[in-house]
Amino acid sequence: MRCPRRSDPHRTGRGGRRTVGRGAAVGATNVLASSPADDDGAVTVEAALALGTLVAVTAAAVGAVAAVAAGVRCTDGARELARQAARGDTERGRAVAAQLAPTGAEPELRLDGDLVVVTVRVRPVGLLPVTISGTATAAVEPGVTTGAARPGAQAARPGVTAGSAPPGGAS
Repeated sequence: MRCPRRSDPHRTGRGGRRTVGRGAAVGATNVLASSPADDDGAVTVEAALALGTLVAVTAAAVGAVAAVAAGVRCTDGARELARQAARGDTERGRAVAAQLAPTGAEPELRLDGDLVVVTVRVRPVGLLPVTISGTATAAVEPGVTTGAARPGAQAARPGVTAGSAPPGGAS
């Protein structure tokens, strides 16, 4: 068993009360030890910091989910516009893409040889400089005129006429 020293902060004096330092008598108050009344404001500050952090993390999580959902909707709109434009019905494709894509989305349609490439972009949160986009590519159908997709383009794909098989023999 250990003998308590006078400098031991955990020793108890008469009557089971804790005493600190020299000259601590029964009933004497410890100036160095904090009283429970001094800690009341600390709990409030800790709770406020924890609540603020919780709100910030929740907002970031909701924003991330909204960004992923906007990306999926942009890709769906781009896919439908590319598919319809490859079939020669660009206007219907734009209407369907406008329904599928998020509000304020901007579709970009371009021809790259025998391919229709569509990119749909949107800024889901106007305050943040984040742009979400979705891209889709479709092969132009045989015999489809592409003049509606790009001004100045040829009327049909070279080497393909209406009713013939596509190059390479695949159908």
